[in-house]
This record gives sequence, structure tokens and C-alpha cells, in this order.
Amino acid sequence: MNDLILIILNVFGFVIIGYVIQKLKIFPNYLVKWFDFTSFNVLLPLALITYFWKIEFPNIPIVNLMFSFFGAGIIVFAICFFISLIFLKFKIDNCALMGLGSCFGNSVALGIPLMYSVLGPTQSMPYMILVFFHGFIHFTYTTVIIEGYRNRNSSYLLIILKTIYGLFKNIVLFGMFIGITLNFSSINPPKTLGLFLDMLAIFALPAVLISLGMALSNFKVSQYVNFSLLLTSLKNFAHPFIAFILAKYIFIMSPTLIFIITLAAALPSGSQTYYFSYRYNAIKEIISANIVISTFVSFITIPIILFLFGY
Repeated sequence: MNDLILIILNVFGFVIIGYVIQKLKIFPNYLVKWFDFTSFNVLLPLALITYFWKIEFPNIPIVNLMFSFFGAGIIVFAICFFISLIFLKFKIDNCALMGLGSCFGNSVALGIPLMYSVLGPTQSMPYMILVFFHGFIHFTYTTVIIEGYRNRNSSYLLIILKTIYGLFKNIVLFGMFIGITLNFSSINPPKTLGLFLDMLAIFALPAVLISLGMALSNFKVSQYVNFSLLLTSLKNFAHPFIAFILAKYIFIMSPTLIFIITLAAALPSGSQTYYFSYRYNAIKEIISANIVISTFVSFITIPIILFLFGY
């Protein structure tokens, strides 16, 4: 129990600190923007390069891992899509955004620090594989649906290529790719550089969590809270339940992988879902409210999952 409390404080405590700091306007906006930029575009990529460079990749059933996690996500996406289409009478592009909000989790800013706090860098590697493909898979089919609906005369191949190109510009994926390349090249980091990167990695994850808390304070819980509760119910409850069933009973995976898949699915809605809604100028209020509600609900649901799995 003491370990569980320590994990919760190490992760959610930093998020709450960032939320309070921004709500109270303790620092001027230019310092907040600098901190946010440095956390996500400098410290986190360097930390990921360090982890992927030094780690020994485990021998795991990657196909089963992928199908368990992303299969559950796609099922939840489809459920939300058709609820939005049939019962809420949303347009197809808005249905796709609702679906994304119900299945795309905060795998980087919250997920990475959480997994590292619970399992450590070595055992977290299966989760990092999911993080690497998270955006590629969910963003690609969501973009195809939206662009296919809004631009019916455009080439689907061109849409997919544009989406993949945009993902390659993601600094987090870039950091992972560099670390993997260095790892498989068998180049060992010089001692001084290794110590420097290790020191940066120590500061990176708390900084990212504080930055996440600051970002959450800027999202508003509006009059669209009922729609957001639908998304939160699917993301925080249905997604991990379906992922657990697939991992344990369909693909019959190891207890550690079942835990990783379930916890990854239980992560709250990611802030990048808002950037999607902002990009397409649709249901921004619903998505922003969902991010806040889903995150704070996860303060309860994630500790329950940790407790049930014995962590």
C-alpha cells in the first residue's frame, strides 16, 4: 500500500502542482510557455533517447501485444462513432473526433512517467512499443475518415501519406527513433555524455507532468459535459475492460503484459485529441471538457487498477 501511495504521489502529485500553479497564475505566461516547450521538446526527447539507447529490448509477442491494445481501442472507437452517429445525430467527421476522444490516451505526458514509476525502464519497454505506434494507428484512420468525408474527391493514399508525414515531425517519436537507432548500432554513449543524459532524464518526467497539469488548467469544462461523460466512460472504463479481456482471454498473455495493456488502455484522453478538434474546428468544447474530466477520473481509476494487479 505504501508503494501504491508513493507511485500516486510521484505521478499525479506533479500534475496537480502544475494545475494549481497555472490556475493561480504564479508565473507569467512567457515562463509557462518556455517551461512547456523545454519539457516536451528538449527534456522528454533527450530522456527517450537515453532510455531507448541503453535498454535491452525484451523478447515478447509483439503482434499479440499490438492486437490486444489497439484492437480494444478500435472497438471503443467504433462504439463511440456509432453512438454519436445514430443516437446523437452527429456528422461523420464529428463522430470520428468523438471516437478518437474515446480511445486515444495520454500515453506520453502521463503514461510514460506512470509506467516508469510502476515498472522501471526495462519492464516498461513493451509499453514504449505501444507509445511508438499509438499516433500512427489512431491518427491515420481518424484522419482518413474525416478527410474522406470532408474532401470526397481527394485521394485516400495522399491523405494517408500526409498523415504519416505529420507524425514523423513529432519530436517524441523522433527521440524514440534516434534512441532505437543508436541501440541497434551498438554504439555505447561516452561516459560523460551518458551521465549528462541520465541527469536530464531524472528531471524530464516530473517536468512533463507539471507541464501537463498546466495545460489541463487551460481546458474548460463547459455545458457539453454530458457528451464528455460519454467519452470519459468509454475511455476510462470500457477501454481498459475490453483490453484486459483481449489480453487475458483471447491472446492469453503474461501477467505483466496484461497489466501493461490494461493500464495503457486506462490512461485518460490525451491532449492531442483537442489539437485534432482544433485543427478541424469541430466539437472543441466537448473534447476539451473530456480531457479534464477523463484526467481527474483517472486519479481514481488508475490507482484501483494498480491495487487490483498488486502494485
